[in-house]
Amino acid sequence: MSENKKVSVLAVDDSKTMLAMISAQLRGSDFEVVATASSGLEALEKYQQIKPQLVLLDIVMPEITGIDTLERLLQADTGARVVMVSSVGTEDTVRDCLKKGAKSFYKNRCKKRAC
Repeated sequence: MSENKKVSVLAVDDSKTMLAMISAQLRGSDFEVVATASSGLEALEKYQQIKPQLVLLDIVMPEITGIDTLERLLQADTGARVVMVSSVGTEDTVRDCLKKGAKSFYKNRCKKRAC
């Protein structure tokens, strides 16, 4: 894919290390992290500003949870594409996120304390 056809991504995580890892993992792919946010409220603001094609969203964050952020994003834009990314994804949590509109759920193997 050419540079201008990359999928724009908003990465949301309260860990700066995780945000750096996500950006590094996507480098050289068809995806480009165009913005990051460290909280759900910041994610909602940035989403409205840049309208990314994809949101990678952590669950455990300050202010509001990723699940609450997911719900608010989809209320504001029913076409938003959100993939939940978390190391704390129990079956119930995964099911809840998918039921509420997440397109997918990625279980991050990196423990928060190590990141």
